Amino acid sequence: MGFDDELIAAIEGDFENSELFTPAEKAAIKWAEVLTEKTYRGENPQAMPELKKYYNDAQIVEITMVSCFFNFWNRFADGLQVDIEDEPVMNRFIKSKTIDPADYVAYMCDCWWNKPGAAAAAKAVKAPRAAE
Repeated sequence: MGFDDELIAAIEGDFENSELFTPAEKAAIKWAEVLTEKTYRGENPQAMPELKKYYNDAQIVEITMVSCFFNFWNRFADGLQVDIEDEPVMNRFIKSKTIDPADYVAYMCDCWWNKPGAAAAAKAVKAPRAAE
């Protein structure tokens, strides 16, 4: 699993006209780019409506969270002049955690969305997990 050089070059280049990505993937990549460049309000107001064509609210929250997390981490590490670790150190972090969408939605309902009772409803509906 991973990205080959052709895919990385396509993401860094003109991904919107590449045949390597589905329209949904292009919308997600564009949204990450818009968040990174902070152009979601003025220059790219079409990015969110395009994302909504392919993803539900929970998926959009997750795409946004992941993109923003990496933006934060890059700024944090750059600001503190933290060097990226070499390969042997990075190999210690090969395990990944899957977030249960129902748990995340319940958390957001309780903490941010101010929707009383929605958390219990979200937990009652368990979304299918991707194969790990």
